[in-house]
Amino acid sequence: MLPAASVLACVGCALPVVSAGTFLPAGDLARGDLHASVSMEAGRVLAGPSDVHDLPATPPEAQKWEVSTWVASDASLRWQAFDRLSLEVQAKLTNPIVPFTPSLVGGSLGARVRVLSHGRDGGLAIEIGGRAVGVIASQRIDRTQDGRSQTDTWDYRAFGFELPAVASWRMSPLFAVTVSPFLRAYWIRVWHDEIVGLNKDQSVLQWSPVLSGGLGAAMAFDLGPVELSPGMALELATRPGPGAATHLLFEPGVSVGTKF
Repeated sequence: MLPAASVLACVGCALPVVSAGTFLPAGDLARGDLHASVSMEAGRVLAGPSDVHDLPATPPEAQKWEVSTWVASDASLRWQAFDRLSLEVQAKLTNPIVPFTPSLVGGSLGARVRVLSHGRDGGLAIEIGGRAVGVIASQRIDRTQDGRSQTDTWDYRAFGFELPAVASWRMSPLFAVTVSPFLRAYWIRVWHDEIVGLNKDQSVLQWSPVLSGGLGAAMAFDLGPVELSPGMALELATRPGPGAATHLLFEPGVSVGTKF
């Protein structure tokens, strides 16, 4: 390994997952309604460079990727196909530190089944959800010293499932509170390419499970045609590989949406 000199490129980032911090309220959509939203939050990172376990130490330029959470964003569409069934599609975005712009890394498909509906004047509504999630991301650093150059890339592939239960209390037409316990199971594969001149070495973390569970909570304010929903989640999450420590993560977020 060459001593680090400078970061010349950063493509993608570590792997935040689909939001647990800002759940849309249950029971609000009527058959045929479409809800569109965008959100930004601190999302869970599934893996970083050190999870490949091939280097004595993570290069200094890559240390910023060795975190538990990452600023993330997403864009979602939710369609109430039937009285008790809605379908969801989501584009998963992530915001690299430099430049601070969204970059597509994956998405999800899901559904919610309404098991309890609230009345016209509000009350309790409960929905059970499920999502299939896929994520692809890359990280790259280029380094030089004494006329020599080295490129390191980490490529990530992940797929998994999320199972949230969403309970919302509609206190008035303008305000609702949501609580959502959730479980997540992912499988992730990472490979690290180290290129020096014409030589290329590759190390691989084979498909490994990462598991988590937690509790999300959010408020929804209906401001005319716009719904504003700040929220947060507490999550117990593992990292890939044997003997990896379990982390308690705090994930705040905010979502802005509208209904058609």
